[in-house]
This record gives sequence, structure tokens and C-alpha cells, in this order.
Amino acid sequence: MSKLKEWLKLIFSYPKLGVHDFSYDVYWQARGLNSKTSLNSFQKKRANLTLQYLEKNSLVLDVGCGNGALLSYINNIKPMKKLIGIDVSEKALAFAKDNNIETINGDISKFDTLKNLPSADYILMFEVIEHFPNSEDLIRWAVINAKKGVFFSVPNTGFFVHRLRLLFGKFPLQWRVNPSEHLRFWTVKDIRWWLRELGLNSYNLKLYEGIPLLNKIWPSLFGQGIWVFIPTV
Repeated sequence: MSKLKEWLKLIFSYPKLGVHDFSYDVYWQARGLNSKTSLNSFQKKRANLTLQYLEKNSLVLDVGCGNGALLSYINNIKPMKKLIGIDVSEKALAFAKDNNIETINGDISKFDTLKNLPSADYILMFEVIEHFPNSEDLIRWAVINAKKGVFFSVPNTGFFVHRLRLLFGKFPLQWRVNPSEHLRFWTVKDIRWWLRELGLNSYNLKLYEGIPLLNKIWPSLFGQGIWVFIPTV
């Protein structure tokens, strides 16, 4: 029932536009998140999908690491050699440090930040690339700098509630605090075309969350998130 209410809100309503001077420190504060905030169902499913491909004792770089809870979750199940998180929010990084994550403060939309980041066995970019106009540059950088593979996820704009929202004359709703949060949007067909255009033809793509059972029968319509693994070896 709670999921149904959430989807109805996504179809018919708008969040309160209460933040005009938007920053990710404000975002973390507005959502009431902290170092002890546990993974939600989306984050946990992304982590579990990723654990199927991650090798033990690897160096993992999480771009847009937030409070570091995802890295901690992964490390508790499959111990890693080193965990590094980068984020633009000092507030989020303070939480990540509490979770024993090595942190880097930086704006990944800037080339100087990217070129100075350490290489890693695996690079994670979950719910990150849709926030930047230069998503192509981020993917190319990650593929070059990840020795074993790149993981990323984006919302599925082809999810049925977004299609219905358009039918009722409203743009798909994928923001929580400010409409400027997401700058790029993909359906499953879009992401396959996009990766092909980037010369990335070897990857694993899976849909997750959404409507149980139906997301297995027709994932592009009833799966809420798109998860991708690009092997680089």
C-alpha cells in the first residue's frame, strides 16, 4: 500500500519547492540523513547486484559516496582492500569518515578533479551521472581508470509512473529537494543506444525495484532503476 501511495504521488503531485539556493550540503540536511542512516531498498539491491561481480580484496572508489553506508555494507559482506569515497558535500563526507571510509572532497564535474583521482580496481557511480550535463565524460573517465570494472545506476525514466505522468501533462518527477537535481534522463532503450554510441558494447544491464513479478516479465516498463556493470578487463 505504501508503494502504491508513493507511485500515485509520482504521477499526480509535486514536492514542495522549498530550497532555492541548492547545494548538496542543503540536500543532506533537508533529507535528515546522517552517518547512521541505513541503506534503503534501492541502495541495498544495487549493492547486492554489485556484490555478484566485485572481487574480494579490491580497491573500490565510490563517486558520490554520500555517507559511505553502501561501501560499508559491501565491505561487511565481502571484505575489500581499500575503500575510497569522493563527494562534493562536506556534510556527507563527515558521515562517511564516521563509517571508516577514506574520503576526498571534490567536484567531479571539473576535469581537474577527475584527473587527480586515484585509479581503482572498481569505480562505483550510483545515482550520480544523471546529475551532470557531461555524463559521457564521466563514463569515459571511469572506464579508463577502473582496472576491473565500472558500476553505475540511473533512474528508469521508462518506468510506468513516469509514462503516466507524461500522459497527464507533467514531466517525470525525479527530484526531492530542487528540480535542478537531475539533468539527464534515460530509458532502457536510451541507455543501450547511449553505451553503444560510447563504444561500450560489453556490459551487464539489469532492472531492479518497481512492481514485483511484473518487473521480471516487462522490466523496461515495471523496473524502477537501471543498474549497469561495464567490465574493463
